[in-house]
Amino acid sequence: MSEIDIDDFSVVIPECCDYNNFENIKVLEADELTYLEFFNKFMIKNVPCIVRNISQNWECAQKWIKNGCLDYDYFKNTYGRLEAPVADCSNTTYNSHSKKTMTVNEYIEYLNENTGEKLLYLKDWHLRRIQPDDNFYKVPLIFASDWLNEFAQDHQEDDYMFVYIGAKDTWTPLHVDVYCSYSWSVNVLGKKKWILFPPGEEIKLHDKFGNLPLSFNQEMYSNVKYFEIVQEAGDAIFVPSGWHHQVVNLVDTISINHNWINGCNIQKVWEALQKNLASVELEIAEFKTTEDFPVDCQIILKSLFGMDYTMFAIFINYIGKKRLNQLISRDTPGFSSYVLGIKHIKFDLTIILDIIEKITNHPIFKNKNIISIIIENELLTLRESILQLNL
Repeated sequence: MSEIDIDDFSVVIPECCDYNNFENIKVLEADELTYLEFFNKFMIKNVPCIVRNISQNWECAQKWIKNGCLDYDYFKNTYGRLEAPVADCSNTTYNSHSKKTMTVNEYIEYLNENTGEKLLYLKDWHLRRIQPDDNFYKVPLIFASDWLNEFAQDHQEDDYMFVYIGAKDTWTPLHVDVYCSYSWSVNVLGKKKWILFPPGEEIKLHDKFGNLPLSFNQEMYSNVKYFEIVQEAGDAIFVPSGWHHQVVNLVDTISINHNWINGCNIQKVWEALQKNLASVELEIAEFKTTEDFPVDCQIILKSLFGMDYTMFAIFINYIGKKRLNQLISRDTPGFSSYVLGIKHIKFDLTIILDIIEKITNHPIFKNKNIISIIIENELLTLRESILQLNL
C-alpha cells in the first residue's frame, strides 16, 4: 500500500480565495507531480490543473481501446448485459437533459452506428461499484485523500465514482459539482473541451430569477472571467470546489470521473450547506412560525443539496473517529488502499476539530428534532478526544 503525507499538518486553509490574479490553468506531467505539490499548489489554493499521461498504465487504457478507438466487441462481451443511465443531449426537459436507462449493449450499438441524429451520453455509470473486482483503473495517488468515497465504500453506500461514454458533440450543462465537492476526470479515450468559471463569476450569468443558463454562450457575456481548455486522451483535469463548468465531447470519448471531499475543501462544503439552507428558509419563509419549519427545511435541503445537517454530522464523526484509530493502527487504509502518513492524519483531525466547533455552535445543533442526542454526544466525545492530542 502506498502512503501519502504532507510536510506540515498545521497548514492554514484560506477562508476565501482571490482568483483575480489567476491567469491560466497549469499543465503538468503525472510522473513529475508529487502529492505534496498537488496538495499545496492546487487543493489548498482551490485552483484547477491538467495532469498529463495519468492513465497509461490502467487496464482500461489497453482493454477498452483497439486501434485508437473504442473496442466495441470487448465492451459488448464484457459489459453488454449491464444497465447504465443515458442522457439525451438533444432533448431538454425542465432545463436539463432527459434521461433513460439502456443496456450497455444497446448503447454500444448506438455508438457504433451513430448518424448524429441523436446525442446520447452514457454517464454517472457506477461500474466500479457494480463490478468491484474489475480493476480497470487505479485512483491516482494525487487524488487519494477522498473522504467522500472512503465513507461510501466503508458503509457500502452509493459512491461518487463514475464512467462516462459520450458520442461526439454530447455535452454536460453548466453546473457546479455535488456538495460543492472537488472532481477529477480522466480521459481514457477521446477529447473534451472544458469551460470553467472561478467562484463568483457564475453570479454574472444568473437570470432575474437567479437561475443559470443550461449552456454558456461566450458572445452573450463580455464581463465574465472564464477559462477554456482542451483535455486530451490520458489527461486528468482537477476541478476545484465551487468552480462552475460545462463540458463538450469533441470526439467519441470515455472518461473516469470522481467527486471527492477532504480536509482541504470540507470548509467549502460546510459553507455551501449553510448557504443552501438559508435559501430554503427564505423560499418558505411564510411558514417560519410553524412548529415543523426547521424539520421541513432539512427535508427540502436534503432533496436539493443531497445532504442535510444530520448527514453532514454523521459524515464528519465517522471520518474523525477513523482518523483517531489510524493514529494507533498505522496499516489501516484510508481510501483505495492508500495509507495516510502521521502528518496527514493530524491535518485531517485539525480540520475536523474546526468543523465540529462550527457544527456545535450552529443554532440547529440545539434543535433535538434535527440533531439527535446520540449524534450530539458522539461529536462532543470526538471533539474531546482530538483536543487531548494537543495538535
